[in-house]
Amino acid sequence: ESTTEKKKETVIELPVRVNWGGGWSDTPPYCYDFGGTVLNAAVTLNGKKPVRAESKIVHEKPGVLIFESKDLKVTKEFTDINEIFNCSNPYDLFALHKASIVVSGILQNDENNKQSLSQQLEKYGGGIYLSTFTDVPKGSGLGTSSILAGACLEALADIKGRIYTSSEICDQVLCVEQLMSTGGGWQDQIGGIVDGVKLIKSKPGLVQSMKIEVVNIPPDALRELNERFALIYTGQQRLARNILREIVGKVLMRDKDIIQILNDIQKLAVEMAFELERGKITDFAHLLNKHWELSKELDPGTTNTCIDYIFSCCEDLIDGKFICGAGGGGFLQVILKKGISKLDLCQRLEGIFQESGVAVYESDLV
Repeated sequence: ESTTEKKKETVIELPVRVNWGGGWSDTPPYCYDFGGTVLNAAVTLNGKKPVRAESKIVHEKPGVLIFESKDLKVTKEFTDINEIFNCSNPYDLFALHKASIVVSGILQNDENNKQSLSQQLEKYGGGIYLSTFTDVPKGSGLGTSSILAGACLEALADIKGRIYTSSEICDQVLCVEQLMSTGGGWQDQIGGIVDGVKLIKSKPGLVQSMKIEVVNIPPDALRELNERFALIYTGQQRLARNILREIVGKVLMRDKDIIQILNDIQKLAVEMAFELERGKITDFAHLLNKHWELSKELDPGTTNTCIDYIFSCCEDLIDGKFICGAGGGGFLQVILKKGISKLDLCQRLEGIFQESGVAVYESDLV
């Protein structure tokens, strides 16, 4: 961590992430016991980085924290420090804002520091405003909430006059999620905070230390991957928490089949990175298919009638298919056959699904 001049106003914009290999191996308790290996990539949606946080000092409101969620169209002012440290209710609309402020170290609430909110904010010369916005459908499977926590922490670091490395911000996001009692793995925030296609590895242990390797894809192959990669929105929100609970339960019970699948999908992540570095996009797509079959074995809730039908409607246009996040809804991802365009896919799905919410989103690897 290093210091820099404090900024009075900061806007942070981040991409979302798509998961390609090894998902679930980054999730406690599995990664504590066996380590994790994940391949993922940062992408823009409809030409934009859709995750945004803004922080600023508000001189005319000393001693006040002002939180806003622009997508939910809600704003609230806080003057009681105890309310800020009460951030473990995931249904609280400002749980993420509160937990980000706590983890950023802007406020202290311990034996050595019993100052009020107003006293602690004095050194900043005013109140602090923290606003969030995501231009992503809810329950997308694109790692949005973890990446949004990262954007908040980066914006607040500027208010403090601190510079953190990407790894430090990613570690802080884990703390935010623990405070909010939402849990989850480590791949989402790394996927959005660090650009590019990454192979991320951790060793077993309660303290997860992630090694991030950017996958070096030849320029022609990267162009081909970008042209052939497409995101399809199912029009359905997914409920990842239920799938997460199911898999964590099986890991704790040391279910042999589940442990073996999680081992196999880590190997697939490494194989996928290998094929990408060789520029073999079709071979990469076939590995995605293998991962999809293993994910369905891991938990049948990963798919449903709607997802199966969407995939079957474009089977002849694609070489590879997979879900985003835990599955069960949100976004799907496909690798198109060579010579098939995103427009071809778009027209096929529009012809079948019309106004049902199923749509191809413009996406670009960043």
